[in-house]
Amino acid sequence: MSFKKRLLSGLLAVTMIVVTGCSSSGGKDGKVELRYAIWDKTHVPAIESLITEYETANPDVDIKLEQYTFADYWTKMETAAAGGSAPDIYWMNAVNFNKYADNGMLVSMDDMIKEKNVDMTQYLDSLTKLYNYKGEQYGMPSFWDNNILLINTSLMEQYNIPEPKENWNWDEMISWLEDAKSKLPNDVYPFASYATESTQSGVFNEVASAGGKVISDDKTKALLNTPETKDGFKKYYDLASSDLHAPLDVSLEVGGSTLFKSEKALVLQTGSYGLLPYSDEEQSQVAGKFKIYTIPTIKEGNTSKSVIHGLGNVVSTNSKNPEEAFDFINYMSSEESMKKYTESALVPQSHKNVQDLFGKVMKEKTGLDTAIMSELAKDAMPLPNSFETSKWDKAIMDNMSKFMQGEIDLDTALENAQNEMQTILDKENK
Repeated sequence: MSFKKRLLSGLLAVTMIVVTGCSSSGGKDGKVELRYAIWDKTHVPAIESLITEYETANPDVDIKLEQYTFADYWTKMETAAAGGSAPDIYWMNAVNFNKYADNGMLVSMDDMIKEKNVDMTQYLDSLTKLYNYKGEQYGMPSFWDNNILLINTSLMEQYNIPEPKENWNWDEMISWLEDAKSKLPNDVYPFASYATESTQSGVFNEVASAGGKVISDDKTKALLNTPETKDGFKKYYDLASSDLHAPLDVSLEVGGSTLFKSEKALVLQTGSYGLLPYSDEEQSQVAGKFKIYTIPTIKEGNTSKSVIHGLGNVVSTNSKNPEEAFDFINYMSSEESMKKYTESALVPQSHKNVQDLFGKVMKEKTGLDTAIMSELAKDAMPLPNSFETSKWDKAIMDNMSKFMQGEIDLDTALENAQNEMQTILDKENK
């Protein structure tokens, strides 16, 4: 059953709603009650603190925070939206955004943005664009992540491996890895990543570095067969299938992050959202023993070296109080609120004026120098997405997995992925 059919079915079968209760309206003592749903419990203290501040300044509003596991989150949101009981405000990601916006499940914020004179240029443009659908803004960008290289400084020192040069290119990295391999023990791999597990933390970053694109700006054309995109895929998967990279069976069985934590991988290409566990001395053997580097430049002169993704706060069309919901989101999106959020949750926020703060706070609280992340964010490629992102993303990964397992060559894998992705996009746009 299609998403739209499920939506219509849900509207006729409210009794099957998983998430109970209706979107908030009037509450106790005449207060406006708003429900706000998220999926990450580590953000709860930061958000609850801001809710308390907002409620103090707005005593006629009562905000209830609901936190679900990511595994349950989208099922609950979809079912609740279909039955008219979605939370007033909830977290949205780029993978699902187009689907929700297209099906009329989100409130357009354009009029409210104008009414409150919100300057959207104060946020990172790459993040704002993620939540703009057909020229209308449906979400306010919140926190973000991009992708980087973590390099173990302890292993470099132990095996006399020189530090990489800043702003290195791809060939320079490969030469550096080859030198490292000649010095490392056989059970320590020069490089680890998520070649068959994630495009976001894997190959899409090399596509960005090569100056390529995964999908056209109007989201109608797959661009896996363009020269720049093919070069990004080739560079990454040549490395992933070489003896410089942890073998596929080891990567899948142990996991890239575990290899890096246990000092069985010198370099890990990963998402910046994974930094905090590595900085916890009780959880990680490499706490304080690594530095952050950029993914190397593939196309000379190209400034993009990473994919960026950030969450957005959206208002449900089920909400009986969309203006009050937006007012709270606008409060959360202020420079002052985003400073407090950064300091509490240790995540970078979308406001341009708080980018340097993230690096400062991380340095003070964890010892990690993350300044390079904010620099990368300025020119990062927004995470590719469309109406059925998860379907064509899976098609790409399935074909790359066949290549990594030796079933097909890389050209065939790319051709198959291009054709399958285009078929999915053609169905989207009918």
